Amino acid sequence: MNNGKLISIITELITEASIEQLRKQFVDTDKLPENVFKEIISSTGGSGAYTTWLVKRITDKVIKPEDIYKYKKYLSIFNRRKKDFPYSDIFKYNTTNEISELIITALEIEKLEKIDLTTKKGVPKNEKYRELHIGEVDGFSVYKIPQGRTDLYGVSCELGSGSEWCTSTGNSRNYFDDYISNDDLYIFIKGNEKYQFHYESNQFMDKNDQSII
Repeated sequence: MNNGKLISIITELITEASIEQLRKQFVDTDKLPENVFKEIISSTGGSGAYTTWLVKRITDKVIKPEDIYKYKKYLSIFNRRKKDFPYSDIFKYNTTNEISELIITALEIEKLEKIDLTTKKGVPKNEKYRELHIGEVDGFSVYKIPQGRTDLYGVSCELGSGSEWCTSTGNSRNYFDDYISNDDLYIFIKGNEKYQFHYESNQFMDKNDQSII
């Protein structure tokens, strides 16, 4: 058994033990209803640390039970972008004001990530660029940058990283703007293998910018 798998198993066991302990401490003693506990677990993804934090904030009446569902988003963003928050330790958010800081920061990050998809950290490409991901073909993830979306130059550079495409160099914005103003741009990715297709210019290029048609 490799170390990664062993660590994963140990982490899972610790998490399960932590959740069970919380159940005994709060649900079995009637401090927290079973349905509320289940909703907390759903919102934290079963994370022992986040579940503990949210359970305590609920029982302390700092967070309302009806707001639990909102923390699925807040904690997901916090988990990815801890360094961008006032504190990177979730247990330092205890008071109403501290939790307000957590929420405000999470919403600001969400807003920025919607404006510039490349700023979204800690997620795989097909999740990061979900709105551009149009499917899978022969093991390739296919992304479509729609015609006219000149605001997605950074996305083209990131998806095309490692290629020789003039639309993805980071130093040739005018080429990207020209291509995307005329038609959609399709990018196919499977591991280190990449292709780019542009119908209007009749170009289907490999990552070395060599035509395959």
